[in-house]
Amino acid sequence: MTKAVVIGSGISGLTVAALLAKAGREVLVLEKKPLAGGALHRFKRQKIPFDVGFHYTGNLGPDDFTRRLWRYLGVEPLLDIVPFPEDGYDHVYIHGRAQPLQASFSYESLTAHLNEQFPAEQQAIARYFAAVQEICADVPFYDLDLPLTPFLQGLGTRHQSLADFLNSITSNQELQAILSLPTFLYGVPVSRARFDVHAMVAHSYYMGAYTIANGGQAIVDSHLHVLAQLGVEVRTSVEVESIEDDNGKISGVRVNDEFISCSEVVFSGHPAAMLGLVNNDFFRPAYIDRLHNLENTMSLYALFGRLPAGPALDALQWHNFYSMPSGPAEFSDFMTSSPQHRGLMLSRPGHCDSQSLSGKAEGVIMLAPASWQQMASFHDSSHNSRSVEYAAFKEQLAEAMIDHAAQIWGDEYRAIEPLAVGTPLTFRDELSAPQGACYGAMHCLGQYNPGVRTKLPGLMLSGQSTLMTGVVGAAFSGLVTAGEMIGLEQLWEDVKQCH
Repeated sequence: MTKAVVIGSGISGLTVAALLAKAGREVLVLEKKPLAGGALHRFKRQKIPFDVGFHYTGNLGPDDFTRRLWRYLGVEPLLDIVPFPEDGYDHVYIHGRAQPLQASFSYESLTAHLNEQFPAEQQAIARYFAAVQEICADVPFYDLDLPLTPFLQGLGTRHQSLADFLNSITSNQELQAILSLPTFLYGVPVSRARFDVHAMVAHSYYMGAYTIANGGQAIVDSHLHVLAQLGVEVRTSVEVESIEDDNGKISGVRVNDEFISCSEVVFSGHPAAMLGLVNNDFFRPAYIDRLHNLENTMSLYALFGRLPAGPALDALQWHNFYSMPSGPAEFSDFMTSSPQHRGLMLSRPGHCDSQSLSGKAEGVIMLAPASWQQMASFHDSSHNSRSVEYAAFKEQLAEAMIDHAAQIWGDEYRAIEPLAVGTPLTFRDELSAPQGACYGAMHCLGQYNPGVRTKLPGLMLSGQSTLMTGVVGAAFSGLVTAGEMIGLEQLWEDVKQCH
């Protein structure tokens, strides 16, 4: 058997490891953090569990790609996948609009609602949804009868911006705002967003939303269980110092004083971080510059709080609350606006947990877009060297976010008790995310993200920065990376057969 080392244990790394192990590789996973799972693992405050990187997702219907992949890996039986009911939807509060809009998780319901709210814009609404569906008709993980290779070869060749498309079909700023809502789920400002990327993300939710009992931790635990069955060792609190080569081929990785021999390495972190581990002589200067200069997605301010049982908590059952400016031009620079004008999401992701009890206070999460530049005065600090000014900043941030929520959704949300506050620094330090980027490098206009192969034989890339973002995108990236190592189209066929 060939030993492969997977660096990083996010969903992409776990997927690669499981697929390689099923194909007969001897696999070792190395994770520098104390816990495996990357952004998917949970943490607790006052016994309340909180998800960092998983709230709800699409593409988990019985025969959808992600479900088939998890079935193929053997993780599906270990997960309680729960679809949002027909009356579940996103409440979207657009600044200046008296009533919220309902972003349902189905084409039919969302189209009907938008036609009712914007009767003069029915043609524009139809054009938008038709264009999204036309793009996704050529995407293999939405039509599993399609081959993968042609799609991957053409990925990134469309160059129309989301903003240009929206402006071409309507001038209604409120309609543009709700149609651009999915940008919140992949971290790219509307002005930079590619319409094809937007369509691939949006289509997933327009086809139905899902949650998983016990959240992202359940996804991590199920993959770790399968990896253990396959004989894969997962080492945590281990930081790779270098990736070694011998005459132009991977020979192993160095960890502290240990050399681990292997012939294949998969690096699932940010591609720029890989350059610091390997002999750069194998790469062209243009490739090195491209990786170093990758623009990253937005970061977030995150408030993890406790909300007492009652109507305010009940209102979040099967609903997510969004507040956002109107129009894509304003939405594209909402990160630098004041808290009262910044986008905000409020959710209760733990309502389907096995330990969730009616009549009890539960955890809620508020997320607001943030930029790395906003934290400039604190960039040089580390987790163990934060200043009193930083603590004061987080306290003021929590107050502003709760005040914003109360102004929009009602005074009862002033009862949210902050238990933890995250900033771009938190995402940088806890998740090894450069500049606190929540979704890795942007898949956007003017940027060419690296593929999974590198010029050094045996060294592969995976993760959100390569192909797509989110749980679905990272899992798909893991499949493509593993497929390039063991046979892409055959692996694709094997996954497809898991009806």
